[in-house]
Amino acid sequence: MPPSRRATIKDIAHAAGLSTAAVSQALRPHPKSNIKLQQETIERVKRVAAELNYQPHAGARSIRSNSFDTIGYFAAKTGLFINSPAGYLAGVHDIAEGQRSRITLIRLQVDTADLSQAMPTVFSERNLDALVIESYSELARQIYERVQASRLPVIFLNDRHETNSVYVDDEWAAGELTRHLIEKGYKRIGFLHRNVEGGPPVKLMHHSAVDRENGYRKAMRKAKLPATCHPVTIKAIVGFDVEMSAEDWEVISGFDAVVAYDDDLANLVGRAAYDRGVRVPDSLAIASFNGDYASLCAWQRLTTMQIPAYEMGKKAAEMAFELFREGVDIPSVSYRPTLLVGQTT
Repeated sequence: MPPSRRATIKDIAHAAGLSTAAVSQALRPHPKSNIKLQQETIERVKRVAAELNYQPHAGARSIRSNSFDTIGYFAAKTGLFINSPAGYLAGVHDIAEGQRSRITLIRLQVDTADLSQAMPTVFSERNLDALVIESYSELARQIYERVQASRLPVIFLNDRHETNSVYVDDEWAAGELTRHLIEKGYKRIGFLHRNVEGGPPVKLMHHSAVDRENGYRKAMRKAKLPATCHPVTIKAIVGFDVEMSAEDWEVISGFDAVVAYDDDLANLVGRAAYDRGVRVPDSLAIASFNGDYASLCAWQRLTTMQIPAYEMGKKAAEMAFELFREGVDIPSVSYRPTLLVGQTT
C-alpha cells in the first residue's frame, strides 16, 4: 500500500486473510451481528489495523451505521464561571468511550440573557445521536420546552422529570444534613438560599432550591425547632469582589448553624465569618451541598452532602445511548448523596 494512501477495511481484511465484514465486526462489534469471532481473531485484526495505521473515516462510518457516533454534552449555564461537578462529564466520557463515540461540548454565550434567541445550533441541526443536558437554575424550564420541540434524543442530568432524567434526591439530602446538625446539638439552624442580583425568586429557581428547603423544613419541624430561610443577595455566584452585605450577615449571626444551598455559598459564609473574627464551627457551624471542587478547596474541610456525580454522569450517558437506539422514553433515576462530615460542624 502506498504510504500516502489511507488504510481501509479492505486492506486489513487482505492482510489478515478475513472478510471485510469480519474485520468490521472485530473493530466495531455490533451486538446483533450474525458474525461471531474468536478473541484471538479479534486481537489479530486489531494488531494488523495498528500496523497499517488504520484510522476509521468518521463520515463514511456515519453513513453506514446511520448514526453520527457523537453524543453532545450541554452545560446549561451562562457566565464565565460555569464550573460544575467534574464527575458528571467524566462519567459521560467513560461511557461514550466504551461505545466508541465522540463527545461534543456545548455551552451558552457568556452574556446570554434570552435563551429563546441564543439556543445552540445543535437544537436545529441534527448532527448528534443524543444529547446530555446538565441543567441548572431557571434555564431548565426554558431548555425543556425547546428540547421537546427539537425531537432530539435528550437525557437531562441534574434535572427532574418523569422520564429521561437523572437527578439528586435533594429533599432527602437536606433532611439528612439538617438532622446531622440537630444531632450535633445545634438548635438555631437557618437555611440560606443564594439570590443573585437580577435573578428569579426561589420558586422559579432550579427545583433543588425548593427541594432542599423542604427537606430542611421537614427535619426542623420533626425536631420541633423553628425553621428560618434567608436569601443571601450577591452580585454573582463566585468572584474576587463578591462579598456578603452587612444586612445578610446580621441575619446569619443570629444562627448557631446554617445549611447553605451549595459549597460556593458555604465558602462565602466562611469568608465572611473569618473577616468578622467569628470562629467556625465554635460560634457558627456551616454545612452545604455538592462535595466537589469548591468543598475540596475550602479553607476548612466542609461538612457537605457529596453528590455521586460520576455515577450520575455514567447513568445519563447509558440512558442517552439507549434512548437513541430504542426510541422509547426511559424512567428517570434519582440518586442520594453521601454525608461527608468535615471541620465546619
